[in-house]
Parts: sequence; structure tokens; C-alpha cells
Amino acid sequence: MMMRLNSRAVLAAVAGATILGLGACSSFDSLLEVRNPQQLDEELLQDPALVEVLVNSAVGDLEEALDDPFIWRGSMFTDETLTGINWEQTARLNQRIVRFDEGDADLMFTELSRARQQADSVAGRLRMLLDAPSADARMAKTLAYAGYAYIFLADAMCEATVNVGSQLQQPLELYGLAVERLDEALAVAQAAGDEALANLARVGLTRAHLNLGNVSEVLSIAPQVPEEYRWYAEYSGSNPAVYNVLEARVNGVNHSLGVHPRFIAGGEGRFGENVSAFLTDPRVQHFPDWRLGHNQLTPLYTPYASLMMDNWNGATVAAGGQPASIERDSDIAFASGLEARHNMYEATGPTAATLAFVNERRAFGNQDPVDLSGDALMMELRNQRGRDLFLAGYRLGDLRRWLRQGDDMFPAGPHVNDQWGNYGDATCFPLPKEEYEGNPNINLPGD
Repeated sequence: MMMRLNSRAVLAAVAGATILGLGACSSFDSLLEVRNPQQLDEELLQDPALVEVLVNSAVGDLEEALDDPFIWRGSMFTDETLTGINWEQTARLNQRIVRFDEGDADLMFTELSRARQQADSVAGRLRMLLDAPSADARMAKTLAYAGYAYIFLADAMCEATVNVGSQLQQPLELYGLAVERLDEALAVAQAAGDEALANLARVGLTRAHLNLGNVSEVLSIAPQVPEEYRWYAEYSGSNPAVYNVLEARVNGVNHSLGVHPRFIAGGEGRFGENVSAFLTDPRVQHFPDWRLGHNQLTPLYTPYASLMMDNWNGATVAAGGQPASIERDSDIAFASGLEARHNMYEATGPTAATLAFVNERRAFGNQDPVDLSGDALMMELRNQRGRDLFLAGYRLGDLRRWLRQGDDMFPAGPHVNDQWGNYGDATCFPLPKEEYEGNPNINLPGD
């Protein structure tokens, strides 16, 4: 299992490992003679013995950002989930209203930027610490995680700065930066003979190139990824620091996460009913009846583990089965052969091969085959993608890509909560006020 550390834990581990390494020396007392004992000498991070800790810090920061804010807050900004949180700014987020001076924008940017910076920084250190960085799997992993951090930033943010820079990077520019890292990750993984990491890079490349409109690149890379391939963000059921945050959102008296009407079994018109008979698609299973959670206002059809979670069991309520619950240790696949295939057929367009893939996915979801062509076929491909990749961090980036192509599929009109009125028109998270205040190279809007 991959080790996952947050930044604070990494510093503690680095300091501890360094002290142990110096324990046999006579200079232990001098180690304590520092001006500020809370600061860690950056030179200690150049110790080759700490390579694994450094790599795992990059892994841990991305995994920490994935479940929350990227999946949880990103999903309620789309047509994937509803929130039952009794906080005004979270309710606004579920209405597609997000302000640059509120916490959701700051959390999204900060957590993803930390993951990006950590991976970039560690990759730079590995170039000095490793004997053969161009053929070392640890370098490949770090570069791949950096690439995915840039993808997540591009998916979520309206724009972003990098390393307190003056340039406001647009999503397509961020996808381009992801490609640079993933290209190198692929080359290093291949030189290291690590096909799992090579496929991690390949899937990320298909995702970034799809968003960039580089169809030929997607069609070249995607077929190289095995259909059964998955790469998971790993969580723990025993360590509170690495719980899957989604578990707390679907359990307890203050549960707060429900399935959006667009993904409710039986269709939007069934929202508010018992939908047991319609829960036939194993990819999106949820409680057959709604319940009220934290805000005692939002009807919540609590989701079960989705197809991209490692404990998904394929059971359906309609067949009398018991779908798996989202647990604290439910790992989430953020790269898979299935995603690569979706990316490939989206790039392919409305062909007979795409129709065959759509009907394959419909059969997997216990749905009848269709005979579609043109735009109708591509819309059904999008529908199947939403089900296959449900609650795994894809929907916001997908909706934004399709919007760039001219199709606005964001939820609109009256919200399911009458008290909340109509949806807003936001499609991304703005750069937060904290970045404007802390980055001397950019100015607040209007200044």
C-alpha cells in the first residue's frame, strides 16, 4: 500500500529520520543549537535516505486533496451531488454560486496548489538525490502526481497562479503544464521498466490532451492502456489523518451528501419517491428513499460506493442485493483503463465503434442497447461516462470541457430546494482572495 502523509507529518518524519541518522555521531547536541527549533534546515531534505519520505509526501498531498475538496466540493458544484450542509457558503456552492472571498475557493486552490508544489519540488530534489533519475520509478511517480495535480487545478479553477507568479494561468495552459510532466513521467517509467506507472502517465496524458483538443494524441495513447488497469488514491480505516472524507458525509446524524436528481435511479421525475425498482444500474447505487441530514432541508438519496471505489461490489437494490457503503478506507481510482477508453471514444466521435462501446457500457449498467448516431450518440457517451466515473472527481472537468465545445450541461433553473431559488451561473472556482493578498505579483480584481 502506498504511504500517505500530509505536509506536517512529512516534516515530522523527515526530522525524525534525520535525528536517527545522526544518533551515532557526537554532534547530537549541536543539532539542538538552532535559532528557531520549529524550522527545519532545508539542507536536511538533501539526505538520500529520505527519498521515500519525499516521494510519499507528494503522493499524500494529492490524495489528501482528492477526496476533499476536489471530489466532495467539486461534485456539489455540478449535477452529481446535493449538499445537506447547513452552512450558507456550502449551500451557495451547491447553487453554482461561489465567491472568491469565501473558504471553498480558498480550500480548492490551496489544497491543489500544495499538491502541485510538493510534487514539483520533490521532483526537483530527486534530480539531485537519485543516482539515475531518468530511469527511477520514484521519479516517474512524482512526475505523474505533479501532472495530475495540474490536471485537477485545470479542471476546478477558473485560473491559477503557479509559485506566487504574476501570470494567471488559464485551464488550457495548466493542461499543457500537465502534459510536460506526464510526458517525462512516461519516459522515466518506461526506462525504469514500470508499466503500472507508465499507464498512470498514459491515462493522465489522454485526459489532458482530450481537454486540449489534441485528438491524435488521445487516439495514439489510449489503446496502450489495459482495460482492467486502475491506479488508486489510498485511504485508511484506522488512521484519522487519512480517512476517506466522503465516508463522514454519508454517515451519522449530520450526513450531508446526496445524489443529484440527474443521477437518481428512474430519472429526475422520480426524485422524491421510493425508487427501489429502478436501482438496476450497479454503477450508481443509492438509498431507495431520501432522508434529511445536517441542514434538515435537502432531500438526500445517500450514495453507495461507486464503480471507481475499490470496495464496489456490483450489487443492486433492485435485485435485492446490498451495495457496498462508502467507507473510511474506500480507495478511489483516479486513473483507469476505463477512463482511457472513454477519452478515446470521445476523441473518436460518432462512429460504429463508439456506438459499440456505448452499448457495452449500457449492458454493464443493465440498460437496453440503443441505435444512435451523431450528436445523440455523443450525448449518450457522456451519459455513460458520468455513470462509469461517478463520484471520482471527473464531472466538473467534463462539464467544463463540454461547455468549451458549446454544450452547457451544468444544472440550471430551480434548485431542488425551493428556498434556494434558481441555480447561479458559475462554472469554476475563482482564484481566492488569499492568493491576491499573499501574492505581491497580482492585484485584486478592480484594482
